[in-house]
Amino acid sequence: MNQPVRPDMSWVLNELVEFPAARHAVLLSADGMRMAASSEVTADLADQISATAAGMQSLSRNASDFVGTGAVTWHQTMVQYDGGYLFLIAASATSFLVASATNDVDVFAFSEAMSKIVERLRPSLAADPRVRQGELG
Repeated sequence: MNQPVRPDMSWVLNELVEFPAARHAVLLSADGMRMAASSEVTADLADQISATAAGMQSLSRNASDFVGTGAVTWHQTMVQYDGGYLFLIAASATSFLVASATNDVDVFAFSEAMSKIVERLRPSLAADPRVRQGELG
């Protein structure tokens, strides 16, 4: 099966982790498949956080009724830990950007930096729909 060649997006994730107090960044598909990672992230860590983040975004989307009625769209989830933060934002309809930072990060500025990267590169960040084996793409 021929898959379209996706451009290497690790450079934009490396750009993001240059932000003061940023640690790691991973781009993933909505179903939890790693698409790209910043250079210091191992494949195992990227796969682990991709699976975790896919679950987080699903839970976050399902909490929309608690936030409001009608068409409430999920945009971002942030989790705070003793050692820092985990940020998850929608990159496209089928992909997400997850990043971590230490406690010293400016939460609002980092969140904005993530949003700007996603806006700038949204066409390249979209995950292609999966093709089931036996289907032609």
